[in-house]
Amino acid sequence: MKIILYNDLCLNRNISDFNFPSKLDQAGAERIIGILQALLEVKNFKFYRTKDLSSLEKLNFYENNFLTATSLKNSDISGVFINENNLAVRVNAKNHIEIYKKDLNLGLMDLYKEVDELDDYIDSKVQYAFREDFGYLTSDINYCGNGLLANVYLHLPATDYFDDESVIRTLERPGYSMTKKNNARRKSAAIYCLSLDRTIGIDEKTYLDKILNISKEIEDIEKQKRQSLYLDKIIDLEDLVNRAYGILRNCRMIDEEEMIDKMSDLFLGIELSILKTKKEIDLAQTIDKFRNGHLQVERGALLDEKSRNILRANNIRKMMKEVF
Repeated sequence: MKIILYNDLCLNRNISDFNFPSKLDQAGAERIIGILQALLEVKNFKFYRTKDLSSLEKLNFYENNFLTATSLKNSDISGVFINENNLAVRVNAKNHIEIYKKDLNLGLMDLYKEVDELDDYIDSKVQYAFREDFGYLTSDINYCGNGLLANVYLHLPATDYFDDESVIRTLERPGYSMTKKNNARRKSAAIYCLSLDRTIGIDEKTYLDKILNISKEIEDIEKQKRQSLYLDKIIDLEDLVNRAYGILRNCRMIDEEEMIDKMSDLFLGIELSILKTKKEIDLAQTIDKFRNGHLQVERGALLDEKSRNILRANNIRKMMKEVF
């Protein structure tokens, strides 16, 4: 039963004696890029300047979090270094350096080890902006201190079904945040992002321990809710799951928001043995495969909304035939 879909982690750093990217001039930006090129290219990172990427390449990098909205806004001065393991170093986005890693299989501690190793290497070669009272200085005061931002993405369809506020109440202690993952128009069904709000005055290990402990509590609550749903609401559950199955198996057009809703219900049915599959599939990977950006990158062209929705439906029907 997969409740934690995946983790991602970003370590924010700035180089001493340079303005933050929002106030950085072209000459300063080029100096920072040059410093990092000298350090990272010997570690087999490849550099991509945002302004040199095509529209589809930008879309692909944005979908994979190699670029952020701020990277795109700062396209004249920003870029990203990426290695073969998809460890990324965003440059001149919100901060001079943002070491980012996402993985569907690695736990937070393993992600942190990989990111921290690269951070130690860069730190040995450059002077980071640091103050004893604040820790590492970042463009957002909430992420000064250790400069770490870790997210745990959880699939909580049973909690969502019962509209139970117990998970949110679990997080009413200061410093925790859990929000539904947002799409452009509304919130995705039952997919939540858990994080800590502040990083000042807390070391990295304590930070990670806190988020791991709270995610385990939420995971246990969801398991209990799924058991209740199966034992006490079996007809409702079967109806929910089979409606999702019917729509995904037969749709001719489907938008991204409805796709995520129905995939959430479908995977709940798989995990509770309402539906049997011929092969294993992963919810996070499946959703990513049918997102607007991925569809257009795969097609090699920017598509209007109706064309995206038709293509998505075609691809989903093929997937359903292969899996069931």
